Amino acid sequence: MNRLLPLLLISSLCFSQSIFAQTTTPEKQDPLKDSLAKYEKLKLYAKYVPFARQWAEQIKKEKGENNSEYGTALNDLGNALYRCGKFSEAEPVLLKVLETYKNTIGEVHKLSANTMNNLGNVYSDMGNYKMAETYYLQGLDVRRKLFGENNISVASSLNNLGILYKDLSNYSLAETYLTQSLEIRKKNLGENHLDVAGSLNGLGNLHKLIGNYPKAESSYLKSLEIRKKNLGDNHPDVAKSLLNLGNLYILMGNYSKTENCYLQAIDINTKNRGENNSDGAVYLINLGNLYLKTRNFAKAESCYLQALEIRKKVFGEKNFNVATPLNDLGLLHTDINNFYKAESYHLQALEIYKQTLGGENFDHIVITLYNLGLLNRLKGNYLKAEEYFIQALKISNKIRPENHPEVAENIISYGILDYARGEMDKAEIHFLDWCSKKQFQIQRYFPFLSDNEKEQFYNSNILDNQEYFKSFCLQHYGRKKDIAGDLYNDQLASKGLLLNSSAKWKHRIKTAGDKKLNRLFDEWETNQNKLTKLFQSTDSTERAGMDSLQAKTETMEKELSLRSENFVKLADKKLINWKDVQKALKPGEAAIEMVRVRKFGISKTVTDTTDPKKPLYKLKGLTDTVYYAALIVKPESIMPEMVVLKNGNDLEKKYLKYYQNSIKNKLDDDKSYQQFWEKIGAKLEGSKRVFFSPDGVYHNLNLNTLINPKTKKFLLEEKDIRIVTVTKDIVNPLPNEEENKLAELVGFPSYYNNSIAYTSTGKERKSPEIMYGLTMRSNEMLDELPATKTEVDKIAGILDGNGWEVKNYTGSTALEETIK
Repeated sequence: MNRLLPLLLISSLCFSQSIFAQTTTPEKQDPLKDSLAKYEKLKLYAKYVPFARQWAEQIKKEKGENNSEYGTALNDLGNALYRCGKFSEAEPVLLKVLETYKNTIGEVHKLSANTMNNLGNVYSDMGNYKMAETYYLQGLDVRRKLFGENNISVASSLNNLGILYKDLSNYSLAETYLTQSLEIRKKNLGENHLDVAGSLNGLGNLHKLIGNYPKAESSYLKSLEIRKKNLGDNHPDVAKSLLNLGNLYILMGNYSKTENCYLQAIDINTKNRGENNSDGAVYLINLGNLYLKTRNFAKAESCYLQALEIRKKVFGEKNFNVATPLNDLGLLHTDINNFYKAESYHLQALEIYKQTLGGENFDHIVITLYNLGLLNRLKGNYLKAEEYFIQALKISNKIRPENHPEVAENIISYGILDYARGEMDKAEIHFLDWCSKKQFQIQRYFPFLSDNEKEQFYNSNILDNQEYFKSFCLQHYGRKKDIAGDLYNDQLASKGLLLNSSAKWKHRIKTAGDKKLNRLFDEWETNQNKLTKLFQSTDSTERAGMDSLQAKTETMEKELSLRSENFVKLADKKLINWKDVQKALKPGEAAIEMVRVRKFGISKTVTDTTDPKKPLYKLKGLTDTVYYAALIVKPESIMPEMVVLKNGNDLEKKYLKYYQNSIKNKLDDDKSYQQFWEKIGAKLEGSKRVFFSPDGVYHNLNLNTLINPKTKKFLLEEKDIRIVTVTKDIVNPLPNEEENKLAELVGFPSYYNNSIAYTSTGKERKSPEIMYGLTMRSNEMLDELPATKTEVDKIAGILDGNGWEVKNYTGSTALEETIK
């Protein structure tokens, strides 16, 4: 945690009361004072420390311990130790300072408040957040008593508390304190002060962390503007602001803006410090990561190589920092099938990590071993790949919790290895272990992530691996029917995961008007965020209190559940399996989970040109061949039945186009039923109602419109098809679903109405009329759709006649905001 700037501000106040302020006349030179002044001015704190110790001892001998001058001398020593990173040594010194001040000038004094704040900094950087909070709050209280609510020193205390609460995952409280600090600084220092830029930067970091990218961008841009006004366009702090913006834009997917920010930061850094400095390497690695992400491999390699050379010059050939660009280069060359070169880079990184970390039980070593395992699996060197995966898992199990995402990643990689070499029973063990760990993560932590964090978690830890699992299940089904149940359960756990936003339930809890409930919920949410961080941590010391925190959180959940039905819905962690779905089915009903599957096999053949032997590799992986699997459950099923459609590519292209053209041109459709439904329908004899969860191409067609060529009837006439996001929805249907008689109809939007009125959302639309959300040329116009108004009115009439309450949103109220 970087608290250097606040500390510099505060310690300068402390130093103003130290020996330098007292030396007003040049009576005679004092070598000790001269040394202190010299090293303080040069900011050489390591050299400053021994002289500060001597000075403190001298004051102690001359004036005793209960003297404010002794406290000030100790304060100088404590701050210097902190700046050297010697937190455990700074702690007792600053505690002694505080005790001395309390005994001499009193607790309610600005020097006492400064020391409290400095102790908060020390404890925060030591990871003792409870003690940091205690001293920050004490310092804040003293400063408020001395200076009132709107003093600049109060703003510093609030800022430090805001950063602390961000690190404690109490994001609501963090935002409150950081915002208060920002407002005080604006009032006292003006809108364009550098401290205001610092506050805005802190708020930007917070909003980026919780996924509020628009707010983060706004804060970063304002901070950048202020720094440019005060420091000029080419100051190092401007480069750091640009780096923050670039890191935000890459999360937002705006790669052109990311590149522009990184390039500007590199240019500024080079102008200020030349080409060979540690910050320059950081900027280059970030730029290289961008190019790797956008598959601009030549530029990525250039960035990584430059960063590697810089770090070798700055840190030496075998320094820990050199291993990072080596690993990045290894990943890059793996991506472009230069396996020989990739392995060389990874092995160099592994050797450096082992030499510099002083052992093998470290996260960096696990990641490098894992990379080497993946590389050898691609080469078809399965025995070597297995050795690396075993080593990675052995260390990983020591340093990470059992269900950690990285542990799960190692396990499924082992499973894919077994799958590639045809050892299906071993592969099954690893795949199902991965499923169990993934479902634990989804059950315990996923519901409480922000929507943005959910998407990142899903894309990073689930999406690609699940494709391999689905492919494995399809191939394994021929020899083991039980695997269909495992695939069904996996679909129930994963399908529609990103659609289940927890925001609405949190909003309902917070607006219930129960203050005790709100306080309890805020504390529970903070603990839940802490658990999520601890779960992903690789630090065994950090995780030591995980069990007690989890027990405390579960106790709070019980109380919250008793006080709030909305919390029950938010915190529901039950895992639904296919048997639960089966129990919810009535006689004559069936449930179907459609699964889009990519076939596993030889995806491509490549030649490694970096290897002197120029070997040819047939890479095994997911191919472009698409299958569809229908998993069918009936009340009498012993196990879900799998129906496989092997013409998935034709379904997605040729037959979908045929279906759409038939509807558009009102032609007889004699193929779609046969292609999309016939094989599935053959297994539904006796099932009148079907709960159907679509996937892939099945989202693009209406099953009810398919015509059975044998009976000449629409499928609608033969089966009652109920479309569901995922079939677990039938296990716990919404209460009073049958009695719900409210319909909301949206249609006939008014494209060219300047006076947008939509009080239902309570928001103001500032973008000009039609250009809102659309990219159109200036001479283009959108035609109105009068038939949609007729349609809405007719549907409303039918519903109204059947006792429904109908709300129509047409014209200027048919808006995206209304639907949201």
